[in-house]
Amino acid sequence: MTWQELGPERVEVLRTFEAGSPLPFRLKMRGYHRLQVEAYFRKLAELAGAGRPPEISPPAFEIVMRGYDRAQVDAFLAPLFQTPRN
Repeated sequence: MTWQELGPERVEVLRTFEAGSPLPFRLKMRGYHRLQVEAYFRKLAELAGAGRPPEISPPAFEIVMRGYDRAQVDAFLAPLFQTPRN
């Protein structure tokens, strides 16, 4: 996986989040724990500056009341964990 596979829009989201902007995910009645998601995205933002990021394990976010939309978070992270096609 390379950061280019994330696409420029996703890399820009990481950069703006690192600069202090909120994540672009809706809040849902039952969603991913916001603090866990934000901590994971901070880690991704730090790694985005590296030339070649280390292996990243898929997150296991807790589902809570008033969390981030699971479908939106999963869709954003999907390119990180897709297996390459030959």
